[in-house]
Amino acid sequence: MDRLRYIVEDALTNIRRSGWGGLASIGTIAVSFIIVGIFLIITGNLGAVVAEWKEQFQVTVFLEDGITAEQLALLKKRIQNEGAVKTMTYTSKAEALQQFKRELKGKESLLEGLGENPIPASLQLHIHETYQTPEALKQLTGSLGRLEGVEDVMYGQEWVDRVSSVIRLLRLLGLSVGLALGLASLLIVSNTIRLTVYARSEEIEIMRLVGASRLHIRAPFLLEGMIQGTLGASLALLLLFGAFRATLWQLQVIPGQVFGMGMGSFLEPRWAALMILAGAGVGAFGSLVSVGRFLRA
Repeated sequence: MDRLRYIVEDALTNIRRSGWGGLASIGTIAVSFIIVGIFLIITGNLGAVVAEWKEQFQVTVFLEDGITAEQLALLKKRIQNEGAVKTMTYTSKAEALQQFKRELKGKESLLEGLGENPIPASLQLHIHETYQTPEALKQLTGSLGRLEGVEDVMYGQEWVDRVSSVIRLLRLLGLSVGLALGLASLLIVSNTIRLTVYARSEEIEIMRLVGASRLHIRAPFLLEGMIQGTLGASLALLLLFGAFRATLWQLQVIPGQVFGMGMGSFLEPRWAALMILAGAGVGAFGSLVSVGRFLRA
């Protein structure tokens, strides 16, 4: 217990002595994790939109005007046997026209001169997420388009592909920037603690002469680095959360309701916890590097 108290008190004393160097370490770590956090928030929200869109994703099969009841029944049975199809909904020509009129919202008079109903009957197919890939959808729509009674097949997978590509690019960019800034943080923490180690070189040498173990010598500096890393990551989370809520307030929306698409969510708790652990890890590793060099000298 006394040893643990010594380690904690020694680490806190080192942090107070480090002055501006310690603040620079904490600040650099905070900036690094702010940038990483921004990428995580952006990609997380875009991922939520894509997941929501995939849940509602459907393939629309437009039917020929002259399709008979027997052909329609056979077509439904054929489509229901497709493993990719989760659910199927039939919309008749009359129902499709009524839906279109509701979407016009007061401009129904535009349809009065059309005479016959120009909108075809259709089948709306909800697709299992595992089949929502360009290859699987191309194969499915090609197969459906060749069935008797089918006029055309439409789906909007191109948009999902583009957004997914953007998410992958942002994640890669965020990882690259995060690694670069993480290395910068590591160097600053390492140099800050190295100055503390050299300032206490005589004290450390005496401890080595009286038989103190390497772990006993390293522990206060290791804890110092962990505290600096944890403070930096925690500061980054606080600043990110403040900026996030301020942005939502400026947009006059509540979390989860941006554009009505489930956007506007902060970091998941697991990501916040991982950021704090990563900050502590950066500080600890920087400390180990500095003390290790000194003890090998």
